[in-house]
Amino acid sequence: MRRSPWPILQVDTPGPERSDMNQRRAVLSFLAPTALGAALFAQTRALHRRERRFRLLTQNSSEIVMITEPGGRITYTGPAVSRVLGCRPASMTGTDLRRRVHPDDLTIAVAHLAEVAAHAGATSTCRVRLAHEDGSYRTLEIVSANLLDEPSVLGIVSNCRDVTETVRAHERLSYEASHDVLTGLGNRALFSARLTDAVARAGQQPISIVLVDLDDFKTVNDTLGHAVGDGLLVEVGERMRAHVRPTDTVARLGGDEFAILLEGLGGGDVDRVLERIADALAVPVDISGHLLAVRASYGVVDGRGGDDVGDLLRQADIAMYEAKERGEGGYQRYRPGSEAPGAERRRITAALTAALERDELVLHYQPVVALPEGRLTGVEALVRWNHPERGLLGPGDFIPGAERTGMIVPLGRWVLREACRQAVAWTAELGDQAPGTMSVNASARQLQEASFAVDVAAVLAETGMDPRRLTIEITESTAVGGGATQESLRALRAMGVRLSLDDFGTGASTLSLLANCPVDQIKLDRSFAPVPGPDAIAGAVLQIARAMGVEAVAEGVETSAQAAKLGDLGYVRAQGFHFARPMSPEQIAAAISEPAESLAAPR
Repeated sequence: MRRSPWPILQVDTPGPERSDMNQRRAVLSFLAPTALGAALFAQTRALHRRERRFRLLTQNSSEIVMITEPGGRITYTGPAVSRVLGCRPASMTGTDLRRRVHPDDLTIAVAHLAEVAAHAGATSTCRVRLAHEDGSYRTLEIVSANLLDEPSVLGIVSNCRDVTETVRAHERLSYEASHDVLTGLGNRALFSARLTDAVARAGQQPISIVLVDLDDFKTVNDTLGHAVGDGLLVEVGERMRAHVRPTDTVARLGGDEFAILLEGLGGGDVDRVLERIADALAVPVDISGHLLAVRASYGVVDGRGGDDVGDLLRQADIAMYEAKERGEGGYQRYRPGSEAPGAERRRITAALTAALERDELVLHYQPVVALPEGRLTGVEALVRWNHPERGLLGPGDFIPGAERTGMIVPLGRWVLREACRQAVAWTAELGDQAPGTMSVNASARQLQEASFAVDVAAVLAETGMDPRRLTIEITESTAVGGGATQESLRALRAMGVRLSLDDFGTGASTLSLLANCPVDQIKLDRSFAPVPGPDAIAGAVLQIARAMGVEAVAEGVETSAQAAKLGDLGYVRAQGFHFARPMSPEQIAAAISEPAESLAAPR
């Protein structure tokens, strides 16, 4: 019989059944290895595809893909590690991840690995700092999964995302929310939080709270400008911090008010700390060419665990004001019963708020007259408080409190509106005989309001007052202030409002002041009104006014001799008790109608 070229398929059996069985066996023996190879080939291709996809993902990922053993030994690191940590992936393989963790975060990292390794499929997230090749640390958010039972992995797979900049941004926002931008000290929120914590954990240990207010700081701001004032605040903060312990808290509560929290100290220990701080502040510091020494008033209260934080701060504030009212700096401990002065201030402030609401404030007007005849040419508005219990109060009884609390702003707004309304009413009643000018005083606090000029413009529009008839009187210290004050003055001049420099000669009176802050009028302070003897200052001020092209007004004229002398010197405007005391609107109208009987002319 002829043999087949395919011996494996050759059939050589005597019977048909045996022949058929042998053929099937022969076919199976041929196909089996072929199918196995195909399956293996398919699996290999799939594995290569997965490896290629994994490689592409890790190479293009912004996150580090890392595989570690449960103990932290690294078996694989993705290429993103070069960008994030500055090292080659190969240099990471075989090293212990824990050696790169920041010492303060090591406990977190170890606990994280232990949690993931505890059982198959476990996942966990943590945030730790890992060392960069340049010696710095990067903050990574790590999400890990347990794939120890996966034959193709046999490890803990972690995706590590660099969140350093996000963490820094959050820390910066948190810092700004709890710290004073100017001095870098803690702010009121941080101080209150630390005081609350200190009271909670103090037990029987003493804690001391000190509130500090700089004496005469407003004068520095008003005369030398806010830049110098800010520099002084920074220096004060640094000197305070240098003379307390690292565990103590120094904060700036706002303006020129600071606070110190001393835990575990009381009595004489606190006294010695404050003496060191006072001595340090007394050493002059050079701020923009100005040598400045600082004196401060300190209010101290001693607390214990469980005390009410609000009460402690209130008591320290009372003690601080008590020290400040002595006018000589130094410190004052809170004493039970010393609430009375502070309570009185608060009572007056509340009453003043109510006075504005109930129309208890009134304006009186002091005439400004022409020399020598004594004819009324203008008036100055002066506020009085028609108190329901204490009668008519002069400005000295409530203006200082209004200045301290900021109530001077709404009070001043009311004075301005009422004065302009009255000026328009006089014009309607008296025509050309009405006072030609209306002078209104403005404090530094008002001028520091960014809306001051806008408020003035609104009142002028509301009342119909001619801006040229309105004179805003400011003090010399206010005139040299910077920032919003100067912007307000420029805006007032631009709208046609006149500016007057009040109490001229008592502050920073210089020719440069008149040149840099152009005014329309200067008012000779009453202390320089001529008396028997030398009158050189009154004459010199008049010469300055003429040289600068501004009007001069003499204040505080109380006698006919003074009025005559001022006329001889060349003054053409004056005011004072010799001519008239502050008068009601009706009395002003009568004085205009019957001047011979109402105003005194110099004789």
